Order: sequence, then structure tokens, then C-alpha cells
Amino acid sequence: MKKYAFGVDVGGTTVKIGLFSVDGALESSWEIPTRREDGGTWSLRDIAASLYAECQNRGIEKNEISGIGLGVPGAVLDDRIVNRCVNLGWGVVNVAEEMERLTGVSNIKAANDANVAALGEIWQGGGKGYRNMVMLTLGTGVGGGVILDGKIVSGAFGAGGEIGHFRMSNLV
Repeated sequence: MKKYAFGVDVGGTTVKIGLFSVDGALESSWEIPTRREDGGTWSLRDIAASLYAECQNRGIEKNEISGIGLGVPGAVLDDRIVNRCVNLGWGVVNVAEEMERLTGVSNIKAANDANVAALGEIWQGGGKGYRNMVMLTLGTGVGGGVILDGKIVSGAFGAGGEIGHFRMSNLV
């Protein structure tokens, strides 16, 4: 029976991880450093190792994990493929496929970090009860998430709402 899901926010300096019940209640949360050396190749391995350790500590079996959601600081195509993460050193990476390989969990979704933050706020946070929302995020970078009629607006190339990548030279 599926009881749990992991939420992972991959940031430029830290990865924030949460273990949730499938109804959205936070069971535990922790952080690990983001390792960006070697083009960020260690990031997903470190995340998988941390998820494994949490499952071991809590006696959670793989068949109890409903899925893993990854928020990444870059454009994401088709809930799977990162189309460049400057803060992490990634080019085009199928993060969902790589996490499936590393964890053995088949239900992996990836999206832009600001978009999933906005979606989380509509589901359980300050936007609860609304269908439309715009959220600005500030961290290692500047981001934006847009929710329209309860769904993420990801744009044609996976960078919808990414205000941190606007060209400013023509605006002044």
C-alpha cells in the first residue's frame, strides 16, 4: 500500500527534502548540501542516498513510496527532462529517468522549482482555495511560478514564469 511520497527542492546551495504522507502531511524534513562539482553529477546520487537512508531509518519499504517529486532550478520538459540548470551545471538531463534508476521508484516527476512551490501553496499553503496564482521565489536565483486554473503554466520550453531569465537591457 502506498503511504508516502518524497518532495525534493534542489537548490544551488542546499537540497531540501521532505517525507510526506500521501494526504500531504509532512512527516519529516531535512537538508543536504548541493554538490555542483563535476557538472553536478553527484547531486542526484546524493539525493537518492539520502532518501534511502530515511527509508532505512523509518522502516519504510520501497513499495510504500507513491512517488518522488523534484523541483529544480531550471526549465523542465514533460515532467522529466531538465533543459539546463545553470546553478547546478546541468545541461539537458532526464532527471526522472536517472532518479528511477538510482531509487527503483518508478513514479518520478520533475518541474521547475518555482512552479512546484506555487503549486504547493495552492494545494496546502497561502493559495489554498484559489485556482490561479503567481509566485515569486528568491534564493540562489530569482524565479517565478504561474498556476492557471489549478495547473502549472510551464510554457513552450519549460521556462514559463521564469522572471529571473528576462532580458532587462531593453527595459531601461
